[in-house]
Amino acid sequence: MLLALVAAGALALAAATYFQLTVLRKDSARRLTDLEQASARISETATRADAEARAARERAALLEARVAEEQGQRTALEQLYADLSRGRDEAVTVEVERLVSMAAQELAISGNVATALAALQTADARLARADSPRFLPLRRVIARDIERLKLAPSVDITGIALKLDQIATGIDGWTLLSDAQLPLPPADAAGTGDAHLPSVGVPAWRRWLERLRHELGEYRDLVRLRQVDTPEALLLQPQQQQLLRQQIRLRLLNARQALLSRNDRLFRADLAEAQALIARYVDTRQPGAAASLAQLKQIGATALTVEIPQINDSVAAVRATRATPGR
Repeated sequence: MLLALVAAGALALAAATYFQLTVLRKDSARRLTDLEQASARISETATRADAEARAARERAALLEARVAEEQGQRTALEQLYADLSRGRDEAVTVEVERLVSMAAQELAISGNVATALAALQTADARLARADSPRFLPLRRVIARDIERLKLAPSVDITGIALKLDQIATGIDGWTLLSDAQLPLPPADAAGTGDAHLPSVGVPAWRRWLERLRHELGEYRDLVRLRQVDTPEALLLQPQQQQLLRQQIRLRLLNARQALLSRNDRLFRADLAEAQALIARYVDTRQPGAAASLAQLKQIGATALTVEIPQINDSVAAVRATRATPGR
């Protein structure tokens, strides 16, 4: 009986233990399934995260490549702009140097202040259009030289040359001493006779004297009295007269050439020779010749040699600007 009870208790204990083991096994299986599902979800999440990270890395690499490409394009554009700017500044510098050199040559060779001033003003206008800070020192130097040239004394070379041309053109209309004619008396002076004298109260001898003067009036041109300081001037033949006019014209043209070349000595020598020929052989009582001689004397008193300023500062400044590369 006792054994039966012990066996029944043992059987019941075994059954309870088996039940507990079965429950524990099912719970373990469920938990294992949950763990496997959770692991699968974690693995899927990790896979998805890896894919997203890989896509993000690809997008980052693509963005870095685009940024690098844009940076390279920007650098190339900046280099191109710098090259274009340097090329433009170099072209402006070359043009300005040519203008400044031309102005310096005009001052050194011909002393033409007007031409040099125009060249410097053109150079300054070209620098102003360039609008570059690099050219500011050069513009200041050129502006100082422009003011100096504006204040410099000048000689109207062109006006004097035109006057000489006009005088040379009018030589053929001058009257020489060898063919000069005395001015005729007024018409009424030759025609006055006793018709203008009242017949009443006039002595007979005076009426006779007026009648004789009237009858001899037509013969007054047979004899001419002139005072000439150079008698040989009256002996010129027509061919010699033409040669004399050509000689005076040649002297005036030589004086004009010497004037344009700024040769003061030759200019005054030719001008003095022309005046001497005019005073010796030309009838200076005529208005044209007298006015021309007075004009030549006025031209001869004009000073051709004046102090002309130089523009060495501008020449040195433009050379220094060209030698210094711009940034």
